[in-house]
Amino acid sequence: MTEQLNQFGMGARFIPPNQLDEIDLGPLRQLIGQWESVVLPPQAGSSTPTASGWNVISVPAEKGFIFEVIPYKENLKFSAVAVEAGNRGPVINGTQFNQEITGLFYEQQIISVCDTDFCNERGFKNGTVIHAETGLFLYITNYSSGLNIARLGTVPHGNALLALGNATDSTDPGTTFFPESSALAFNLDGSAPGGLGYNENITLDPQFAEFNQVDPNTFLQSTLEQIVGSGSVTSMTTFDLTTKNPDATGGILNIPFIQSNVTATTMDFTLWLENISGGSETELLQYSQTVNLVFPLGGNVTPIVWPHISISTMKRMPEVLKQANKAEMLKSSALSSGNTPGVPQL
Repeated sequence: MTEQLNQFGMGARFIPPNQLDEIDLGPLRQLIGQWESVVLPPQAGSSTPTASGWNVISVPAEKGFIFEVIPYKENLKFSAVAVEAGNRGPVINGTQFNQEITGLFYEQQIISVCDTDFCNERGFKNGTVIHAETGLFLYITNYSSGLNIARLGTVPHGNALLALGNATDSTDPGTTFFPESSALAFNLDGSAPGGLGYNENITLDPQFAEFNQVDPNTFLQSTLEQIVGSGSVTSMTTFDLTTKNPDATGGILNIPFIQSNVTATTMDFTLWLENISGGSETELLQYSQTVNLVFPLGGNVTPIVWPHISISTMKRMPEVLKQANKAEMLKSSALSSGNTPGVPQL
């Protein structure tokens, strides 16, 4: 594989785990390993554990749209096998300007833990794989236009993405740093859509009492506060990535069917790696991701933008649990029909 990679540009090589100290992975080094969803205690009056991952998305329907809220569990692996690559630049005054890049492979699998009649009817019953993604997180140290991290992702539905951004460190950030998120639809010009009561379906019809489907990020905050308890978040690395940097390339590519029906246009993704003292966990990985989906509604000349939001809270898996978890994921994947209705998930 390394020989094949070396055919391109300055070449690229895989760095095996026992040689990782040779390369600079920057803030990405903290991510190496396998992460799994935190299981939260049941809500009052329930015996079922509360999910820590949630997906909200609006999909086309015969009469407008259907708003789906799906609790999920997740497995996210950042491979200990890294990649190192180089990009050859111009020669100026006898000096060649080359860019050096390092990175980690990632694998993501998301499985529904929803057992409501609605989820069963929609094809998202408990145990169904609702999202799979592979790609690279890159660390860029030179000629980076002020952006030091990138995410390259591919989704089997037919999407590919490039998001760029920065990683920053903070000390004693508290627990209230999550920005507001909104699942409400809006027109391309930012105004509120009129007519068929688009947002009333979201604001007036909560599908799960424990989850704020209008502003999903509030669930991230309440989860963190529950885990921290009387302790504190001592330090944190924030990874901010977007496909719409004004001074750099980036974006989402879709196959023709998606492009013609429900276009995934932009993505904003923030991941928080939190170190905790005195809580029920010592380390958490939390993220909030918003993909804007655009589709017209019959006869309406103004396309509607639908935010598709995913939020999750994960803990690092102990080594002894990784193989058992991998077997469980493979079993769930095999049992899944793979015929999920609605728009492609991203």
